[in-house]
Amino acid sequence: MTDSPFQKTTLPGGLRVLTEHHDGVSSATLGLWIQAGSLFETARETGLAHLLEHMVFKGTKRRSMTQIAAQMDVLGGGMNAFTEREFVCYYVKVLSDDIAPALELLCEFATQPALDADLLEIEKGVILEEIRAVEDTPEERVEDLFLSAMWEKSRWGRPILGAPQSVERLEVADLQRFMGRFYAPQRTVLVAVGNVRHEKIVKMAQKWLCDLPGDAKSNAAAPATPKVAAHHTVLRDETEGAHLVIGTRAYAYDDPRRFAAWALDSIMTGGYSSRLFQEVREKRGLCYSIGGMSQSYRATGYWAVETSVAPQNAAKTAQLIGKELRKVKSEGVRASELKRAKQMARVNLLLGEESSSAQMGRIARNELYFGRQISTPETLRKIEAVTLDEVRVVAREMFVPELMNFAAIGPLSEGMKLEIDVE
Repeated sequence: MTDSPFQKTTLPGGLRVLTEHHDGVSSATLGLWIQAGSLFETARETGLAHLLEHMVFKGTKRRSMTQIAAQMDVLGGGMNAFTEREFVCYYVKVLSDDIAPALELLCEFATQPALDADLLEIEKGVILEEIRAVEDTPEERVEDLFLSAMWEKSRWGRPILGAPQSVERLEVADLQRFMGRFYAPQRTVLVAVGNVRHEKIVKMAQKWLCDLPGDAKSNAAAPATPKVAAHHTVLRDETEGAHLVIGTRAYAYDDPRRFAAWALDSIMTGGYSSRLFQEVREKRGLCYSIGGMSQSYRATGYWAVETSVAPQNAAKTAQLIGKELRKVKSEGVRASELKRAKQMARVNLLLGEESSSAQMGRIARNELYFGRQISTPETLRKIEAVTLDEVRVVAREMFVPELMNFAAIGPLSEGMKLEIDVE
């Protein structure tokens, strides 16, 4: 026994069980994280990880789709899942009294999915509609356009949802093979946060996760760091406005420079006082919103700014963004801006501690990326230590012509000069 709220147990097969106990709450958030995201798909399997995430809710070897739906309604805590590039996560928030039935169901998803062929064909239709919905949403489509160009000819740039032609040809055998490769104990982390007892969670994991289908001896590594080159991609379409994403390569999750990059991102795109919000929206009224869409992974990362403007203002907006990127490279940032960025990070991190779902995600990502827990105070100390010089250095490393990518969708004229100049 221990007085620490956080505990970790690694089971013989490699499965890690992590819990964080909180007194005074009557709920628990459970998350089953598996290193089986879209990055592990072959080109033929594009979209498989996401389709598999959908399919586990359509029935297990013990319960029908209707029984699963009824159980989810009774639990009442919002059971769901998501697929990322590196991970898939099945999660639920429930009353503490319902931990056992909720966790049993989560474990069934990963160990005993029925994967019925007829239901697979039905679910493919659902996924195809989801893909079509993205294609009808230029704000989302331009993000995919940006990533596929920046990470050209790489699995990093493939859309997580997949493409219609790849989803349509997937079969039950493909899903089973994928689970056999990646749904393995050493690739799985179970996290429980709230009114939980570590020993009980461990016992349930031993009972219900002993049949993970993945090869316990397999240790498939994530794909290597993708190459990035500058691209200028314009897709002319009859949308209401012009949708722009301008971005570049950034830093991996464990790169110490990411703290300076976080501060830079906050100064450039974070909130109403950020440079780009002030310059593009407040001073010139060119857009309704402008913000960042940055991300860090194990092997790489990216920084980007996105906005929607009237088509005739697209070139001017791109020029303004380029001007601000050049300015921060040459002049750096002000001490008052860095102070504000640090305060914003402090507020966001501390507010996140109020959410058991955010705590669950923090614990899982720390384990999967670092193999240890990094406390919020430790993160805050690293952010507080960021200097003006460090921010300027990362700006000069990131905002270079050979890494900058520009993506645009909209009714843009052939003669319009759309470019991003950071030199």
